[in-house]
Amino acid sequence: MKKIMITFGIGLIGVFIFKLLSLPLPWMMGPVLTVAIASNLPNITTQKLTSKIANPGRMVIGVTVGSAFSASIINDLHHYMFSILLIIPFVLVSTVFGVLYYHKLGGIDKNSAFFASQPGGFVEMVMLAQSAGADVRKVILAQSSRLMIIVLALPFLIHAFLNIELPKSSAGSLLPSIIDIDIKDGLLMLFCGLSGWWFATKIKMGAASLLGPMIISIIFYILDLIHTRPPFELINIVQLILGASIGSSFSGIGFKEFSKTLLFGAGHFIVLLILSLIFGVFSVWITGENWLSVLLAFSPGGQSDMNLIAILVGANVPFVALHHTFRLFIVMAILPIMHRYFEKFTKDKSF
Repeated sequence: MKKIMITFGIGLIGVFIFKLLSLPLPWMMGPVLTVAIASNLPNITTQKLTSKIANPGRMVIGVTVGSAFSASIINDLHHYMFSILLIIPFVLVSTVFGVLYYHKLGGIDKNSAFFASQPGGFVEMVMLAQSAGADVRKVILAQSSRLMIIVLALPFLIHAFLNIELPKSSAGSLLPSIIDIDIKDGLLMLFCGLSGWWFATKIKMGAASLLGPMIISIIFYILDLIHTRPPFELINIVQLILGASIGSSFSGIGFKEFSKTLLFGAGHFIVLLILSLIFGVFSVWITGENWLSVLLAFSPGGQSDMNLIAILVGANVPFVALHHTFRLFIVMAILPIMHRYFEKFTKDKSF
């Protein structure tokens, strides 16, 4: 418990620094950076935060994403379908380029490079990599570096290229305060979160703590049973938890390996960003959606992180959430099949 408190304390220092420097998304980006650095400094002992700690935060994000849906949005879903289907070739092309990058440049064996290259589903990738006999440690470091680089770089890219001013305090301008939440609405949101998480876990759904609450809350909001959204104070705490969780994934690897991992993660991020922009052009052309929402929809970050950023920057949350949900489904549904063909194709071959 002491190590956990130290980790969150370091995360709060990151929040303070980012606020002091007027940097964007301080409650999320501050903890990512300070916890990651502190985790590799001598005489500082941080705690690698497990999914048990992060999952309640993901539950809150699930409910918040669900709160962005309404009956009118559901009627417009058919406009998103062609864009959502672009996720299939996006995942396939990203995998090819990712495997080549990590195997040829990173020196990772082909089997581990396959799982390291996948654009999303961190926990699921680690589980599948373990069952396939891949080097789990290398997969974890590659996936962690991808998440960290995306969370740190994407807000600055959004500001620089889309000229969108990102929030530099909290989510208070987009979400209500806790003092304005009706007790009935608060209890119903809690019910959506807990019941959705329980049900999704029961049926062994991927990302159960996020998707279950999201699905149940979508139903409640479409039926107009809840009339407000989760409070910004709670979202700030969630940002702290998830930011510290990403940063703590580098705990104990040593500064040399930490630097090398981030370097390769940055390279992979550039590859994925180029692919995201290419597919994004088609999405904008097909749907007429704004570039902010499209970029977040095709950004290969964690589902929780990208949905949270979409909420904070005022993007089209349903559009972003549906793309990432479909991407997770595609990765989980076809990845074992892809891996079998990959092993068959690369067996006794050098590429």
